[in-house]
Amino acid sequence: MAENPSVARALVNPVGLGVVAGAATVAVALTNPLVAAVGGGVYLCTVAIDAIRRSRKKNKTKHMPIPGMRDPSEIKDPSTRAAVQRMFENKRALQAILDDAPPEMMVHLSHTLATLDELEGHAVRLVDRAEEVTRFLAGVNLPALVGEVKQLATRAVAAKDPAARESFEEAKQAKMEQIRSLKEMRATRERIDANLMRVVAVLGALPTKVAHMRALDAQAIDQLSGDIRHDLDVVGTELQTSEKVIKEQLVAQ
Repeated sequence: MAENPSVARALVNPVGLGVVAGAATVAVALTNPLVAAVGGGVYLCTVAIDAIRRSRKKNKTKHMPIPGMRDPSEIKDPSTRAAVQRMFENKRALQAILDDAPPEMMVHLSHTLATLDELEGHAVRLVDRAEEVTRFLAGVNLPALVGEVKQLATRAVAAKDPAARESFEEAKQAKMEQIRSLKEMRATRERIDANLMRVVAVLGALPTKVAHMRALDAQAIDQLSGDIRHDLDVVGTELQTSEKVIKEQLVAQ
């Protein structure tokens, strides 16, 4: 059975050991096993509470998920996976700052963090779109399509029968339209990558900005928080527009 490090540290917590040691001393002096039992019970409660506290603190610092975001290990495209990994790293850095922030500063940041949640929601949907495009592009062979267009063009020129020539031309145009759509999909993919990197940059700048607040007075904190919220709103609106355009493009394919 694997040892839980949080429980192990809790077992040697000075407070808990002090309780059980004190109870044992009193029990010996009074020759009363009930006192020792009560002391042992208090010690076990102390261990449990301390273990939970340590575990929560560890998980809170180590894992700062973006709600709804795919696990990086499940993302097929390397650039999308790298962007998501950096988002998580930047979010953990931000949470480390927020964990130590005084309550009065968190009051100023409440609306800002709500705006950040909306921005992250856009990022989640963009990642889903990126994976959708990646799956689609993986199933087609652009060079092969180009080769088919050349063959159809050659056959159209060589055809003696007018009806056959027209059919070859129509087939060629259909393949060319497919190639055009694939090129648009690739452009859409690049646009998604650019948007995701923008989210990475925004998240990367937040820990420094929030840390800066601790050196400011209440009025300055409120001003800076408002500026950050405005910047997040602007980026969120732009991402929302881009997300809508990308969705329409994918539906049209």
